[in-house]
Amino acid sequence: MKFSKLKALGLGAGLFVAVYFPAFIATALVRPRIELGIALIIAITLLIAILLVFLLARTRGGFAEFGFRIPSSRYVVVALASGLVLGVVAAFLNHLFPSKPPFDVSGFGPWKIWLYFVVGASIQEEVIFRGLIQSMVEKRWAAIFSICGASISGAVAFTAVLFGLVHLEVGLLVAVGAIMLGLGAGELRRRSGSLLPAIIVHALFNCADAVQR
Repeated sequence: MKFSKLKALGLGAGLFVAVYFPAFIATALVRPRIELGIALIIAITLLIAILLVFLLARTRGGFAEFGFRIPSSRYVVVALASGLVLGVVAAFLNHLFPSKPPFDVSGFGPWKIWLYFVVGASIQEEVIFRGLIQSMVEKRWAAIFSICGASISGAVAFTAVLFGLVHLEVGLLVAVGAIMLGLGAGELRRRSGSLLPAIIVHALFNCADAVQR
């Protein structure tokens, strides 16, 4: 049992490397301007994730198994409400403890900030983390834990921690916020069976940072 759990977590980490490593290599070789580099990373990682989902879906129950389905309307409502609350909390914490982005976005127009970080990053990261990685880990490690009376999937927790580690370079507070977002988005993805509620929560959460830029 323990070995199967380690295999599941190793698979999740391996998928993360498989998705991001080619994008970072490509940008390192091309050395584009920062705004083009961000667009390339978003596009390349999203395309690789979708390609992997396509290949895996052929033998693992179809695209619906990876969250590509229409959710119940109640999960959309929950996502909207949760995203608004998280966005307000994130904006308040950003005001109290301002953090600098890992790259200079001062030259970005407002439309680029919204396109890249509210729309693009929300879709890209949810497809990668909650669509591809969480789905594959959960197939091999279906453990459910109880924390303060609430049940949470081991796959959701692992993916949320991985998501937080990705944001650690921006700051500890940002990483903790990413983990909290990952837990909420991951559980919405697991319970609804769809990526849409997770994308909605993520986009509203990112709105807080976009407004302050």
